[in-house]
Amino acid sequence: MYIQRLQEEFPNLSQDQINESLETWFAIWFKEYVRCNHIENQFLRSLAHGPLISTKCYPVYFVNGYKFHTECHGSARSIINSGVCISDTNIGDYYGQIQEIIQLEYHEEPLKKTVLFKWEWFDPTVNVGVKEHNQYKLVDVNHHHRFNKYEPFILAMQATQVCYVPYPSTKKDKDDWVAVLKVKPRDVIELPDEAITSTPEPTLPFQVEEVKAHLIDMNFTTDENIIFIDPNGDVIEMVEPINDELLIENPKFEKESSEDECETEDENKEDDEEEFEEETDDD
Repeated sequence: MYIQRLQEEFPNLSQDQINESLETWFAIWFKEYVRCNHIENQFLRSLAHGPLISTKCYPVYFVNGYKFHTECHGSARSIINSGVCISDTNIGDYYGQIQEIIQLEYHEEPLKKTVLFKWEWFDPTVNVGVKEHNQYKLVDVNHHHRFNKYEPFILAMQATQVCYVPYPSTKKDKDDWVAVLKVKPRDVIELPDEAITSTPEPTLPFQVEEVKAHLIDMNFTTDENIIFIDPNGDVIEMVEPINDELLIENPKFEKESSEDECETEDENKEDDEEEFEEETDDD
């Protein structure tokens, strides 16, 4: 709104003149605009009235998933968290280091609070203060070059964290340059662009559903001759396979077996009688 009215009254103003007017007169214009138009929004009224004179400063602040330190607080630590970056759609990225962390409080109840980072900017001029290596997607910053324009404050919620890593090379052209590494916020999880719609199949435990009994067929045939050894030492060669059922059902075999059993019983009976007679004679 302020820029629109400024361009209507002074259509020939350049962009640099507009930016200078914003820095110099915008705060005064905004305060008068809220007062004259009877703005009832409490946030706008508190903002137009300005912050309280007293402020609070902190050495550490958590925001956007990052833990920021002031440069002085982190100088004695192994991990330096004072590097900060903000993006400009027109110019590019600005890099710097946090000097102070300031909390402002505004009027109205309850008190409205906001946190600012006061930082020191590196020169954003390409090939002077910043080098971009598009092939490797790397950015180098000259930490000896400072930004001349006085814009020391940003809102803490605008900041992203970076760290500056010096080159291990001993070449003089690398002494003034440090590599910029962007830090991932701690509470942000990167997900793939496409949502995963397919659900994985459940893994079932191994189990035997049914146990089958396998029968062994004893009636096998073979072309080879089967050789049996008789207890008396004779070798019996069987050309045809043995079938237990045929042996049992053969009446001839049953008759021979019964005769052999009878002969054996008679022999045992005769032996017993002879032993009995000998014992009687001895008596």
